[in-house]
Amino acid sequence: MSASSIPLHLVAIVATGLLNLIPSCHKEVASDQPHPVTSSVLRVISTIQYPDLLRPWLKKQPFTRSGLATVIEGGRLLVTADMVAHATYIELEKPEDGPKSTATIEAIDEECNLAVIKPVDPGILNGTIPLALATTVKTGSPLEVVQLEQNGASALSTATVNTIAVMPYPSDGAAYLTYLASTSIPQREDSFVIPALLNGKLAGLVMRYDPKIQTADIIPSPLIARFLKESAHQNYHGLARAGLGWEEVRGSTLHEWLGNGDDRNGVYVTWVEPDGPAEKAGIRKGDLIIKAAGYVIDGEGNYLDPTYGKITFNNLASLESSPGDPMQITYFRNNGEAHGVTNKTTLILEGGNLASEIVPSRLEGDRVAYTFLGPLLFEELSRPYLREWGGDWLREAPQNLVYLDAYQHELPRKQGHIVILSSLFPSAQTVGFQDLGKRAVESINDREINALSDVAEAEKHPINGFHKIILEGSVGPIYLDASTCESDEKNIREEYGIQNTP
Repeated sequence: MSASSIPLHLVAIVATGLLNLIPSCHKEVASDQPHPVTSSVLRVISTIQYPDLLRPWLKKQPFTRSGLATVIEGGRLLVTADMVAHATYIELEKPEDGPKSTATIEAIDEECNLAVIKPVDPGILNGTIPLALATTVKTGSPLEVVQLEQNGASALSTATVNTIAVMPYPSDGAAYLTYLASTSIPQREDSFVIPALLNGKLAGLVMRYDPKIQTADIIPSPLIARFLKESAHQNYHGLARAGLGWEEVRGSTLHEWLGNGDDRNGVYVTWVEPDGPAEKAGIRKGDLIIKAAGYVIDGEGNYLDPTYGKITFNNLASLESSPGDPMQITYFRNNGEAHGVTNKTTLILEGGNLASEIVPSRLEGDRVAYTFLGPLLFEELSRPYLREWGGDWLREAPQNLVYLDAYQHELPRKQGHIVILSSLFPSAQTVGFQDLGKRAVESINDREINALSDVAEAEKHPINGFHKIILEGSVGPIYLDASTCESDEKNIREEYGIQNTP
């Protein structure tokens, strides 16, 4: 589950990327003598090259990220997913003596922002000491944030855990348990990801730092433990979730209509994932969830956790459960104004399923699928496509596509993926159509388009020698002369250097 929807699709966007660390006053311990923690970290430098979703036949310019990988059991290293996702090369280096090796990705989950990498040459781990996970972190706990001097000596900055809450992660697709800690972290190289310790054990990984308010967001050790456990299984598809979205019940009128008086609290189900755990268990849009896993859910979606106190009930799935575990849900179903029945059901939690998302929240692999129909370029809409418009993509990206992403759960069940007309290349056939790009495709040659493969199939069935393309919101069809489409595509590929296979 994720905060206020599972997975969450409308969240406050939090800036991500390389930690923007700036020099400031801080308590720091530095020494020419190696600190024990230097035996538990390696420098990691990743060369990353993202796909270019606006020009899907290309990749973007490569760049590097530098951080610290934490040694864990089994000859493995823990980093954030942001550190190695879409990496073409991962290099490891010991802090003091500089031996180097390369690494490969063993497990990665971009949604909870965690990854395990493994050295190609295990010898680089000789002399290292795996870190155990801290299990006693709570509000007020004092942490040590680890960085390295250029000479390999450790530099530790103090931090205090102020808040433990379920918060949005960089993927935009979900929210997970997070430690928010006050700290002042100086600017140093190798700081894209850095560990935070409690009494010599790994309390978490710093994934974001805001120098203005001197606050760090830390991926907590309990979430790391859950990721390590679940990702060890074959066919890992993400942490457990119930496949439903919810909102707080606001306004006295809605409270009264739901029969949600003083003796009944809970949250309002806004959507259920088609064929997901909640739907299979009989949960419907409009139900009021009252209890989950035996815990009472309040009107803000919180339950009283024995460890963390009041916290969002999504945590019961993502942190406290595994895919395949049962979860009992108590819900109230309204049958009229202030009338209804209270029911119980048991749903079986599942891992993530990109195939069930009409607008996928992330990419699978490093290639973007696309297809041409004459001078028109088609691809499938995804959250990464929208993020090409930058950190403010909710405003800057084409609003018709942002709307489809936000309300994809309202679309008909038969909808597969959303195919968009991504680009119109210059051609005699596209004169006057230049403003019709970045729109969803409804049909081609009177055939519904619910996947990129549908475009190729529809191309085989022109109507009276023409291809007829219907776009959402357009004033009329686009017609292409089918007899010239092959030569148009060939000319475009030659002019732009586009290979025949994506």
